[in-house]
Amino acid sequence: MATDTPMFPIGPGTRVWPVRRPPEKRRFGLRPHYQCGLAGILLFLAVSMVRSYFRPPAPPPFKPLPPMRTLAVQITEGQPMTINATELSRAGEERSENVLRMCLCWCPPGRFFMGGGPKGPSGRYLDGEPFPVVISRGFWIGKFEVTQDEWQQVMGKTLLQQRAMDPKQPRPLGDNSRRDHAGMGQDYPIYFTSYREAEEFCYRLSEIERDAGRLEPGWVYRLPTEAEWEFACRAGTTTATAFGDELGSVRANFDGAVPFNNAPAGPFLRLTKPVGSYPGNAWGIHDMHGNVWEWCCKINRPGLARGPFAAVKKSTPEQTIRGGCWYEPGHQCLSTTGLSLQVNGRGSGLGFRVALVSTELWREADHSR
Repeated sequence: MATDTPMFPIGPGTRVWPVRRPPEKRRFGLRPHYQCGLAGILLFLAVSMVRSYFRPPAPPPFKPLPPMRTLAVQITEGQPMTINATELSRAGEERSENVLRMCLCWCPPGRFFMGGGPKGPSGRYLDGEPFPVVISRGFWIGKFEVTQDEWQQVMGKTLLQQRAMDPKQPRPLGDNSRRDHAGMGQDYPIYFTSYREAEEFCYRLSEIERDAGRLEPGWVYRLPTEAEWEFACRAGTTTATAFGDELGSVRANFDGAVPFNNAPAGPFLRLTKPVGSYPGNAWGIHDMHGNVWEWCCKINRPGLARGPFAAVKKSTPEQTIRGGCWYEPGHQCLSTTGLSLQVNGRGSGLGFRVALVSTELWREADHSR
């Protein structure tokens, strides 16, 4: 044990007590080798943070390239070669360059079986035997039904003016007030349009776009043929509707109290809804089931069923309406459902949508039984 050295002489008989040295106060801190380790860790963390701050963002996850699209081109010696880029578009691709900013969806060339649908008690198809159809060229079709605002911009008439036109014309739907008022608003579909008026709308829109230089040479707006309409409605499906073999009021605007197949019953709204209120099909096209019946410009199948619109005058030409409407039961709103209608017919459940097609490259849908 360490003691302090005495500062005076020690003689005989002197008692001496050892004096304990007070312990030295220890400074706070780590031993040198611990200090070096901690400094190294802090330096590593600082460098890592700086590197992560200046590091470029990680690349997006790898996605395989889509299959290359090809286009058959016929080359004639001495003639310039032209390729229609529209044919390279994908199903559901959208465009909206016209004066109305009307959105159109691309429908590519393809094949499908038209008609068929559900079978009746006798085992026969209610909408006729299905038969193959070839869509030889792609086309654009309205993403939505033509709205009241679009109608007014092109035709210069409001819905009320349209409804009041030519009161002597036959009203196949009668004077039933429930059906004579079906919703008004800019985004609601136009109705009370005859076939000729729908054709006139397409003609005027084509002229407006052509004069403005926005319409490609050889392309024109018109009503879709029945085959084009069903091809666009199906969007690659083979079921009764674009959403499967059931149809409930969550998918379309119709008399929801009478759904199709095993779909749950829903409300009956008793009027149209703004376009796009319900889900679109696989190609992004909305309201092909219900809301308003839609005019088609050519009947592509024999023996088309006749509905309540028909038989105003037997001598009056007929065209087809497709898709059902807001007051129809579910089985009248399928992909295959169509009725023949006099071209001068009007009603609160009758509208249309446009198609944009090539007059030079388009060949009418060919079918064989």
